[in-house]
Amino acid sequence: MLLSSAITTVLRRSGLSITNATFKDQAREYINMILSETLPEVPWWWLEKTTTFITTETFTISSVSGTFTAGETITGGTSSFTAVVDAYTAAATTITVRALTGVFTATETITGGSSGATATYASTARTRTYNPISGTVTAWHSFVDQSNNRTLDTVGADSFDAGDPDRDQTGDARSVLVSGVDAVTGYPSVDLWPLPPENDTIQVRYKMDIPEWTSSNDTSDLMALGITPRVLQSMLVYGAVSLYMEANADDTGAQREAGNMSRVLEVAKKQNLEMQGNRQFNPIDSTSYNDALIRIDSSIVIA
Repeated sequence: MLLSSAITTVLRRSGLSITNATFKDQAREYINMILSETLPEVPWWWLEKTTTFITTETFTISSVSGTFTAGETITGGTSSFTAVVDAYTAAATTITVRALTGVFTATETITGGSSGATATYASTARTRTYNPISGTVTAWHSFVDQSNNRTLDTVGADSFDAGDPDRDQTGDARSVLVSGVDAVTGYPSVDLWPLPPENDTIQVRYKMDIPEWTSSNDTSDLMALGITPRVLQSMLVYGAVSLYMEANADDTGAQREAGNMSRVLEVAKKQNLEMQGNRQFNPIDSTSYNDALIRIDSSIVIA
């Protein structure tokens, strides 16, 4: 179902014009509201994601001409050493790089292989802070240093600071701090400790959030926008119609559509539980209940 189709269905079920732009915008807003309240309802399997990022070093540069591009190779004019650009931050006059072939020389000119941009190289430092996800995150599950075959501990700010107050220790990463959000992008940031060498691969498991939809998303399929189960697409429609009818003082219709939303949501929750197979689990510490075990299912209750 396209987002535009969902909006049209919401308006038709609400008895409103399907061509009125204001009505369309409000329907989209209601769909966004229902979605934002549904995502934290249960641990939906389709929000689980895995990605990797590569550790880098940060070049401080000056006298920049042009714009360096991610993925291009830069070369030192004096040293002839090379590195691959990970990102260029014009405001901070820094370049994050990886795959260095040697130590660049201070004051030498570096040149981008594809962009043709140039700058004067000043110094290098290992990179501490990373933005591994280009989007919002609702939960971090694990960090794994694939290059060194070990998991990283996720710690709080107090532990992170106490381990290295002056933040100068180097070595393979052992700990991760979720340090906030990037001031420019608003994407979440993580810090690594100790300062790792460049070119290590870090795997991240996390739960994603779905950003608010705008009119630019209307031609996209809801599945492509992140709503994998089809049953939840229907739930979004019922929920939006309920909010529309409530706003228009149709309490009976709002209650009916809210009931439809609740019914479909329960179906989606059941489907979500079955994603990991048909395993059954024994009660925790079931032996401690002796003969007074109460079963909560379709069986007869025994005591």
